[in-house]
Amino acid sequence: MLIKQFVDIPSCFITATDTDAGKTYISCQILKAWKNQGLTVGAFKPIASGAIWQGGQLVSEDALELAKVTGQTLSEINPYTFEHPASPHIADVDGQFNMSECLDLFQQLNNKYDRVLVEGVGGWCVPLSENLMLKDLAIAVQLPVVMVARIGLGCINHSLLTIEKIKQDSDLYHGWIANVIEAEFTDIDSNIQAIVDRS
Repeated sequence: MLIKQFVDIPSCFITATDTDAGKTYISCQILKAWKNQGLTVGAFKPIASGAIWQGGQLVSEDALELAKVTGQTLSEINPYTFEHPASPHIADVDGQFNMSECLDLFQQLNNKYDRVLVEGVGGWCVPLSENLMLKDLAIAVQLPVVMVARIGLGCINHSLLTIEKIKQDSDLYHGWIANVIEAEFTDIDSNIQAIVDRS
């Protein structure tokens, strides 16, 4: 699907086939499209690992990119920031993540902006804690779910499994966006078509 097909979504939750699929790039494109409609927009990336030190504080590079589009503060976009580049349940060594608090922060954004885009971490089944996965957060915010597919070798299997799992877990699946990460990949169109035909 193309970015323009998501312009009319009230708000959405972005997940992906895996890490480094290009969620933040796609999120920024959707946010820009909304802004071009004259809407106020907010981004929410509740959890980020693999953060960098900048000005004496841990900063998510993804949150920095989202802030360039929305103009929000980094703390509003990304309340849980971890240095270790690992699954959140590993990176969050002090057990900081709190689902209730996270949902309260989301609701504040929902009340403040015309549209809110929530960007997940990793993929649909990434553990956030010992008892929670990313899918639990997505289901809790009740937004249409858009999956970003990293187009390259192996993307058909990853994409179809992720789409199937989202549909199994909820009725929130809205669609998917192909993101070509490997420009040298020679079978881009045929891989995208294979996902389209089977999803």
